[in-house]
Amino acid sequence: MRTSGWIFSLGFVFFVPVSIVYGFVTNFQEWVGFPALMLLGGMTLMIGLYLWVWEKKHPQLPMDDVDGEIADEYYEYGFYAPWSWWPIVLAAGAGTCFVSVAAGWWIFPFGGAITIIGLVGLIYEHDRGAHAH
Repeated sequence: MRTSGWIFSLGFVFFVPVSIVYGFVTNFQEWVGFPALMLLGGMTLMIGLYLWVWEKKHPQLPMDDVDGEIADEYYEYGFYAPWSWWPIVLAAGAGTCFVSVAAGWWIFPFGGAITIIGLVGLIYEHDRGAHAH
């Protein structure tokens, strides 16, 4: 985590001077680039500081051990049903919503309804029927 914190913090060191140079090159007339680069520098600093603080609370993780084995980081990620059709329904709904941005906003409610149906089906898939937990 320490290396990740340094990498993100160096983003602040890079983006803030670049934004200042960009501001002088454009005479601060361009209202998108300068603030966007300053905010990007601030966001990288926030992520870097978060990783530093997190590393202080959790000093040694299995991924930080140079001599570590793959089995050291083994833990359960969760339960996922490989036979489920609900992710396809959810992807179709999200794709329909995405298409509505280009084709027409009147399509968005249909995609939203399909997305909600797919999300509810995915969440409650194992609450009823033969695969209930």
